[in-house]
Amino acid sequence: MRKRVGAAGSAHIKTGLLADTRAVAGYVLAASGRRYAVVAFVNHPNAGATQGALDDLLNWVYVNG
Repeated sequence: MRKRVGAAGSAHIKTGLLADTRAVAGYVLAASGRRYAVVAFVNHPNAGATQGALDDLLNWVYVNG
């Protein structure tokens, strides 16, 4: 997560990748100052292509939380 943009500096996230599965879980400190627990996973043969969508989710929580 450290090399990713957006919420990366305000999030403590564990990422994971297994065969056909990609996941993120942890906490995001939103711009509002509130802390949110976030868990998302994708279980699909194309799960490796979802990194951008999971990053967008974390950034959405950071901006809108």
